[in-house]
This record gives sequence, structure tokens and C-alpha cells, in this order.
Amino acid sequence: MDTLNEIISLLRVVIIPLGVVFRVVFCLTKMIYDEDAQGSYKKKIRNTIVFGVIAELIFVVLALIQNYYGTGDIIPSHFSGGGGR
Repeated sequence: MDTLNEIISLLRVVIIPLGVVFRVVFCLTKMIYDEDAQGSYKKKIRNTIVFGVIAELIFVVLALIQNYYGTGDIIPSHFSGGGGR
């Protein structure tokens, strides 16, 4: 369970924002050199930013739910397949 929490925190802090930034920079450079397809690259940049915002909102909603129910685990213990009570 600790490994899963570490992977999710790494996704939230590093991988998703860096992916969004690299995709926007890539689209901006392609847009500079290919003037005929500027409209499609603007749409790709907008979609990338929307993805980044939605991905971060998912983590915020997850944190709110965890704080409300008072659990620090992502998967409750009764769903983890432990079998014992």
C-alpha cells in the first residue's frame, strides 16, 4: 500500500505537471515552425491544459474525501482483500 501511495504522490507532484509543460512547449515550437497548422496546435495546447487542470482536481477531490472520512489510505481496508475483521 505504501508503494501505491508513493507512486500516486510522485504522479501528482512531478510526472503530470512536467508532462503538461513539455507537451505545451512541444506544441508551441511546432506551432512556430508550421504556420499552416496553428489552429490545431492551439487546440492541442488547450486540451493539454484542460487535462492538467482536471488531473489536479481529481487529486484535490480525493484528498477532500479522504479528510472527510478520516482515512489516509486510498483503498479502504475492507476492500483490500484481507478477509479478516
